[in-house]
Amino acid sequence: MCKNAKVLLVVSMLFSFATGLSGIFINVFFWRQTNDFVVIVIYNLIHYIATPITFLFAGIIAKKKNGILPLRLGLLTYALFYGLILFVGNKGVPYIYGLGIVFGVAVGFYWLAFNTLSFDLTNVNNRDTFNGFNGSCCGIAAAIAPITSAYIINRFTGIRGYNIVFTATLTIFLLLILISMILKCNNYSSKLNYKKIFSSNCDEWKVIQKATVFWGIRDVIIVFLVNILIIETTKSELSLGKFTLTASLISSASYILVQKIIKPARRKISILIGTIGSFAAVVGLAISIEYKTLLIYTVADAFFLPFFIIQLSSSTFNVINEAHEEDMRIEYMINKDIALNVGRVISGIILIVLLTVFKNASILRFYLIFIALSPMVSGYFLRKLKRVLEGTYIPEPKIKS
Repeated sequence: MCKNAKVLLVVSMLFSFATGLSGIFINVFFWRQTNDFVVIVIYNLIHYIATPITFLFAGIIAKKKNGILPLRLGLLTYALFYGLILFVGNKGVPYIYGLGIVFGVAVGFYWLAFNTLSFDLTNVNNRDTFNGFNGSCCGIAAAIAPITSAYIINRFTGIRGYNIVFTATLTIFLLLILISMILKCNNYSSKLNYKKIFSSNCDEWKVIQKATVFWGIRDVIIVFLVNILIIETTKSELSLGKFTLTASLISSASYILVQKIIKPARRKISILIGTIGSFAAVVGLAISIEYKTLLIYTVADAFFLPFFIIQLSSSTFNVINEAHEEDMRIEYMINKDIALNVGRVISGIILIVLLTVFKNASILRFYLIFIALSPMVSGYFLRKLKRVLEGTYIPEPKIKS
């Protein structure tokens, strides 16, 4: 890997540490104030809507300049978000939906830039290696951060512990802005191709879109739900930190394992292992939500999910790369993020409807089974990319008019 790719890995690791410090506790922080699942889901739904819109604006900037400027804007907006959290304190409920917009903007700028730079700084031969190292390094950072935050929050009464954690997170994001100055990237000096953003582009990309939508249905929404269930079951942020530490360590080891043993010929098997394993992890929660089933879910999901995630991520980049549309990578990243957040929004709306109609948190058990099935559907579509997964994909030549 080149120097810039290594710097990007450092940025990614520190970013994971910063978000690990506060990320899982933001929803818990609001939950402590509202004790209302619907409010928390709407907050997340707003940021799922704001993210793809920001992706579009970030793409315009990236195409005109380069991918580094949106990265810095994303880091700056993350810093603003945590600054606002500190400013409003325990009176943040009236501003929760506005904070959702700010968070969505931060996510949109950062991830458009990171995904684009990840593509630019890697190739077909080292992309699995980059994704593997990124997953394992971020997993280690994400393992250390939550348990540290949990200890701090548990030690202090009221919101003082939360304020210390959010201040540390703000400081790291300001440091990341400085580190991002090291990255170098050529100016693209071009304009977005909106047709590429809002169309299916090619048969292989249609498959990626479908796989991404169904992955989005599960994706991050299950994370904040399970985190709140852990808090409700154990009544302790420290317990949540321990669960997250366990998951992160196992996930990091799994990413390394996948990188070592999964070669092109085994990628379809990897998808099968990841999707079936992650579904099985949720079954226990549908039967009974207790400490034991939460722990089983945490361990199993952390181990199996990387088998699927690496293949989805690498296949996405490889379709773009092998279709010789590298100059349209930003458009493809926006296209992919729209698909991802369509899945998230669908999932969030379904959850809001269920909670509103049934007015009983027990409905979450059935909802968890529903979203646990979605990666299996995603994997079904992804496995259709046989030539992409096996590394033998050769697209049809373009006919110039």
